[in-house]
Amino acid sequence: MALATDPLTEELFIKSRNNQRFACADNRISYHNKKANAERKKMRVCNRPLFVNYKILSEIMNGISRKSFHKEFLLGKGFSFAVFTGYSEFEGKSHPTMYNYILIPKENDFILVINKNELND
Repeated sequence: MALATDPLTEELFIKSRNNQRFACADNRISYHNKKANAERKKMRVCNRPLFVNYKILSEIMNGISRKSFHKEFLLGKGFSFAVFTGYSEFEGKSHPTMYNYILIPKENDFILVINKNELND
């Protein structure tokens, strides 16, 4: 039997298995929950604006495959043009993408929003 220190409580305990790290299952669960919560808090800075943008686009594009919106309208809804999830090819050009929505800048500050899911149907 070997002694070990529990990473959560830092208490000494006797290992019942060679690969045991925690004194009990509750400590193991609490340790990993705290670790996951800390990671989620770090990612909140990026994920929150992405989620807000996705909610806005889902709301205004409900069942529509493509539609133009003025940039000020989107900004007024709370849309952030500082974040996006990637790029997609459309008509031979690469455009910013917000999950399944392609954002194509047009004249006079209009943005053409294309729902890739609606196009494939």
